[in-house]
Amino acid sequence: MKNSRPIIAIVSCHKMVDGQPAQAVYQKYIDAVNFYGGNPILLPNTAADSENFEALLNIADGILLTGSYSNVAPTRYGATHIEAKQDLGRDELSFKLLDYADKTGTPLLAVCRGLQEMNVHFGGTLHPDWREVEGFYEPHLEDNTQPLEVQYQPVHDVNIQANGRLAAFGEKWHVNSLHKQAIHKVGARLLVEALAPDGLVEAISLLQHPFMIGVQWHPELNYAQDDLSKFLFTEFIHYASKPQTE
Repeated sequence: MKNSRPIIAIVSCHKMVDGQPAQAVYQKYIDAVNFYGGNPILLPNTAADSENFEALLNIADGILLTGSYSNVAPTRYGATHIEAKQDLGRDELSFKLLDYADKTGTPLLAVCRGLQEMNVHFGGTLHPDWREVEGFYEPHLEDNTQPLEVQYQPVHDVNIQANGRLAAFGEKWHVNSLHKQAIHKVGARLLVEALAPDGLVEAISLLQHPFMIGVQWHPELNYAQDDLSKFLFTEFIHYASKPQTE
């Protein structure tokens, strides 16, 4: 019997916990999925290597690519710089999940690192550090000397484009911003959904897909109160609740 709550597969990241390697997902992502009616399950990086990858994903109604402490490996988008914060297992799983979601029409929501993975998967490139790019002036990176509740507060506007999925929400919103990498060249088949006032790409979607959206900000951080977060998670779970043949 089909579960009445859609199952959302959440990608895990490599962490060191008490000196030992672990697979982890921040609690806010789990809470947000659960709050909006999803049934969260966590996928370890080893799922990418499993002969049962498709069997594992066949139980999932939606996929969530989370933000992360790590960054997409430079080799994934033809860059040659040294990236200190990598998680190659996360890369492998996320790119396989993106391919799966594209082929099957499985709803997918990508957050921060997830947006960057989404863009690279479809042939786009990244700025390794937006601070080194002339023209970006909004505060896109948190001040880590401040308490977490301050770091995660909204800091700049996003201008929502009129021809995308987010247009149903409105024309503008105020979002948080905690990232170093940023979209450079937009990937093939992707639509720019929102821009920061300085032109940095803040949201993308995949054309001709039931629901695949990536956002550069963190909607999970205030998922129950922020109106745009409510919109994103409600839409995501709504599409994940539909039979994939619809």
